Amino acid sequence: MSLFSHLSAGEQFADHEDLKQNNFSVAVRVRPLTNTEVQRGEKTVVYCPGESTLYVNHTSQEKVFRFDAVFDSTTSQEELFEESGVKRLIDLALSGYSCTVFAFGQTGSGKTYSLMGPPTRYEDHLMPRSLAGLIQRSFLYLLEQSQSRSADFTLSASYIEIYNEQVRDLLNPRLSDSLPVRWSKSRGFYVENLFTVEFESLDTVMALLHDGKVQKLDGFTRI
Repeated sequence: MSLFSHLSAGEQFADHEDLKQNNFSVAVRVRPLTNTEVQRGEKTVVYCPGESTLYVNHTSQEKVFRFDAVFDSTTSQEELFEESGVKRLIDLALSGYSCTVFAFGQTGSGKTYSLMGPPTRYEDHLMPRSLAGLIQRSFLYLLEQSQSRSADFTLSASYIEIYNEQVRDLLNPRLSDSLPVRWSKSRGFYVENLFTVEFESLDTVMALLHDGKVQKLDGFTRI
């Protein structure tokens, strides 16, 4: 699974110290073999000798790849959140930047686990805190930081799915038509008529994610 992170800022933030760092970074997390793969006798062909290097050895020729960060199969959910750069993006978002985290990988590569943790509803309090994914940890950190600052913040969430070039609002299932994507000077790109919900707690936003997930159209991704 790969995590792509990106930030952009207007001229009013051009002198911000954080812009001296990369404004686009790629982190890779390597998952362990599943029980089924172990039973089939499959072997690991991906190795992580350093913090930014990945070796792939599935043929006679070994290939070496370099990324901004590499996390091996022993990396915990907490370590991924603390060291992948996501926290930095949240801090920058609170300072006025537009930030994006994008998870990419083929079906079965571990995207859902990294983002959401194991398939247990977080709001049912059945998931151990240590297994919580990037989404839960990000929202919790966002809430903590916004509440500790002197400025007033209003947090709102929306949930869309882009499938076969159709933009669907997962929080408004009665609206079956694809929503148009617009652009304006003041807002940049935005989805017209998108349903948004304000939230002040982790339970509220996780309930929204659960409701939206029910409406998703799942498909397989091959690379």
